[in-house]
Amino acid sequence: MKRRIGAGFASLALAGTFAAGAAASAFAQPLSGSEFKKQGNAICAEGNRQIDAAAEQVFAGLSRDQQPTAEQLTAFATVAVPNIKQQIEDVAALEPPRNLRAKVKKLVKTARAAVAKVEADPSLLADEKQNPFAASDKQAKKLGLKECAGGESS
Repeated sequence: MKRRIGAGFASLALAGTFAAGAAASAFAQPLSGSEFKKQGNAICAEGNRQIDAAAEQVFAGLSRDQQPTAEQLTAFATVAVPNIKQQIEDVAALEPPRNLRAKVKKLVKTARAAVAKVEADPSLLADEKQNPFAASDKQAKKLGLKECAGGESS
């Protein structure tokens, strides 16, 4: 449960990052597709490590089958949401290749919407049936941003 919560939040961060990236300066030189993926994945990997550490701390006393309390989810969201937002801004600062701009813009929009949902209701972090990051995870994965896709296997 702990790992699932941390990974989901990380994927949200990435999605938001891409939305911001679509608004990057028109004067920036676009990255190659492989360099965009490399830099985007590095940003998310570092953010994921920080989110996982926060999850380990906040949810340390939970057994594998035990659900976190509302207070634990709120405490985790207090740490994770700003981290995710920063990941989004860092990825947004990257200039995607022209052929990925529309997809990145869509990802960012989707991720930001997921973050807004989690900010309004942190209990969504523990709801595997209504994962607010499911759409952004899928979009990130299609863009080759596996570190930004919540660590889900498919």
